[in-house]
Amino acid sequence: MSDPTPEQAARIRDWIRTETAGQPLEAIRDSVAARYSDMCETIGGFTREAVATASPGEEWAPIDALKHLAEWNWLVGEAVLHTSLTGERPNNPLPSFPREIEALQARLTESADSVWAHVSAADPAGFLETTWEHPVFGQLNWREWYFFLGVHALDHTRQVLAMKAGHHA
Repeated sequence: MSDPTPEQAARIRDWIRTETAGQPLEAIRDSVAARYSDMCETIGGFTREAVATASPGEEWAPIDALKHLAEWNWLVGEAVLHTSLTGERPNNPLPSFPREIEALQARLTESADSVWAHVSAADPAGFLETTWEHPVFGQLNWREWYFFLGVHALDHTRQVLAMKAGHHA
């Protein structure tokens, strides 16, 4: 969520914890996949020109939001899959992907598939004591971060929908 108030951040953090504690990993996977699909569908609603053009007053074009999502979710996904299996979080650098719709969508799919392949082999209750800091929501464990991949996609899908209102797609 872009710049939530402290009260909103606390509500979202509690929601993330409640959702991840009460759901099987398959449900988290399905939630993330649905939100990735929503983002890809939303981006697909733009013309090639509009997807690459920032609206007046916007810092990013829709493609930039997709690029950010793909890169950050890739990085977080790597941390989730390693932590779920080993309890140790890698300190990998943020990747840099091409600013191209099909490539970014492929990266989202590839990342989602890889994360699922690893977490599905993990103990769903293993290594939950290992947490790392989210800048807004505080310390999250790997299950919470896994769920957050979808929350992040939802937030940027909303951002892109707002951008679309400023375009004639």
